[in-house]
Amino acid sequence: MKEEPGMEVLERIGRALRAAGMETLPEDVHEDLAVHGMDSLMMVLSVAELEKEFGLRISAQAFSEESFLTLHALDGFMKSLGAR
Repeated sequence: MKEEPGMEVLERIGRALRAAGMETLPEDVHEDLAVHGMDSLMMVLSVAELEKEFGLRISAQAFSEESFLTLHALDGFMKSLGAR
């Protein structure tokens, strides 16, 4: 089976979110992450895990709550920071 472009980044995002404490992730990348437990505390924990997973720094200026609404939004945000 051929892997979708960018799937590796999504898989790594999922790994980081689970490490931050999210027990379930949506199957649909456009589903609201809040349904799966994303709140302000989870965002902070997720930033730390995403930085660790990708070896990137997420500055306060780059951070936005909108980036954590869906896996699709988070994928785009991380790629804009240089995640590969």
